Amino acid sequence: MTQETVSPATDEKPVAQTPAKPKPEPEPLLPDGIGLTLEQAKALFAKHNGMILANDEPSLMGVTVCNAYLGELEKLHARHRDGLGRLMTDKTDAYVSGVAAAVGQLTDSLSSASVEGIRKVFDDHAARLQTFKNSTAWLAAIVAVSALLNVAVFVLGGLR
Repeated sequence: MTQETVSPATDEKPVAQTPAKPKPEPEPLLPDGIGLTLEQAKALFAKHNGMILANDEPSLMGVTVCNAYLGELEKLHARHRDGLGRLMTDKTDAYVSGVAAAVGQLTDSLSSASVEGIRKVFDDHAARLQTFKNSTAWLAAIVAVSALLNVAVFVLGGLR
């Protein structure tokens, strides 16, 4: 982007100014960007204390030691992340297999309950059908006896 500025005292045309490009960041010592380079440590020390350190200043060894410590700490965290990932994978696999077994048992019990329910309904229906057949046979017998009695009464009434 460019910015245009106009001088208030003159009627000159606007002048285009290009912004300054930022300096590239130095390569970090550690992969995640934690830690300071010696130049960053010297700049920080100069900013806060007002003193410029030389490259061979013994106090800069603390930066190197701290960076080495942070590197080892990062390795330890990586080991712990890997171990925790394996632990969670094992526990998750065990949990999923337990859930799958429970679902299988539930499916079997629901299927057998459904089959038992259907079987019970069919048995109840068969019992009612048998009762209906028995009732129909008794009603047919009663109608036949009633018809015979009516015929007998009509015949006996006609003979008298």
